[in-house]
Amino acid sequence: MVDSMVVNRRSVLSGTLAVGGLVVSGCHSKPAGPAEDEPVVPWPAGDTLGIGLEGYPYPHPVQYLEVTHLAEADWIDRRASGWERRARMAYMDVLPDSAKAKGAVLLVHGKNFFGAYWTGVIEALRHSGFRVIVPDLIGWGKSTKASTLTAASLVTHLRSLLDQLKVDSCAFVGHSTGGLIGMQMARALPGRVHALVLENPMGLEDYRHGLMRPVGHQDWADDERSMTADQIRQYMAHYFVNKAPRLIEPFVAVRRAVGRGPEFERWVQSSAAATDMLLNEPAVDFVGSLPLPSLFVCGLSDRTYVGAKYTAPKDQGAKGNIAAMAKGFAARMPKGRFVGVPETGHVPHLESPAAFNSAVLEFLAVNAQ
Repeated sequence: MVDSMVVNRRSVLSGTLAVGGLVVSGCHSKPAGPAEDEPVVPWPAGDTLGIGLEGYPYPHPVQYLEVTHLAEADWIDRRASGWERRARMAYMDVLPDSAKAKGAVLLVHGKNFFGAYWTGVIEALRHSGFRVIVPDLIGWGKSTKASTLTAASLVTHLRSLLDQLKVDSCAFVGHSTGGLIGMQMARALPGRVHALVLENPMGLEDYRHGLMRPVGHQDWADDERSMTADQIRQYMAHYFVNKAPRLIEPFVAVRRAVGRGPEFERWVQSSAAATDMLLNEPAVDFVGSLPLPSLFVCGLSDRTYVGAKYTAPKDQGAKGNIAAMAKGFAARMPKGRFVGVPETGHVPHLESPAAFNSAVLEFLAVNAQ
């Protein structure tokens, strides 16, 4: 069962969006993030950043939770260092600016991003009465960089965070890899997630199909370690239809600054572990049976998939159409819904923020707790 639609960007940008017979606001009287001429995340203050993004500004105060990190799977062929078990997870906990709170929303980032890029979504949600919790997953952002990662380990950390904050149940909003973790969490801990928003989620196809040869951790590490500035820029640019520098260059600057740091190799190993997880733990086998209310919000021009470099040319054209796959899964889900955003790539909340926020707020208005 699916309620699907394609957003009319002109209507959204003019301030209204028709959804299911209703008209909801696409604009808010209070700011919803960076202005159109501002970078979507801050530039680093200098040429070098530590792998914990020390000193890098986030839009709200950052706190830390000590967690036990243990990632084990039959496809992990290396032993993690003992210190990785004692990890710190960074997070923002932003209270609503309304006396009548509507519940908690957990925002979880994608693979090549970090919590600070949720600024506009945080503002839209808290101005609408939601408590907004924004972690950096272990392996990303200001959190500990681990050399082994599994979906189960990341779900365990998120459960610990909700326990610490005394949040019994939340709406989960996950982008890209964060969407994969949201699907895994909804399956593993159904009582802790009452609604699921999936923004161009990874995990909707088996990325191992079509690879020209077996690839794994060392391949991803070699690729990450050797990327030039131009390659980083091209990689980030492929996420967006709109190639405006404000959407791309700040992420390039952060990645290059981290690459100049003395612990860059630890960052490389963690990034490779994340790709390993994406390759080996897709959600394709179970997402269609998730029973909770679920909204897919997808840029229709996105063609992101894991292992593109290692995929046979004859198979590349059929890969990465996340919107088409999401629409298909939504149709199979008991409470699935799909919203497509035209002329938008992998990150609708940055490239088409009004459309994204309107769709999410309308969904949460019905499915909040």
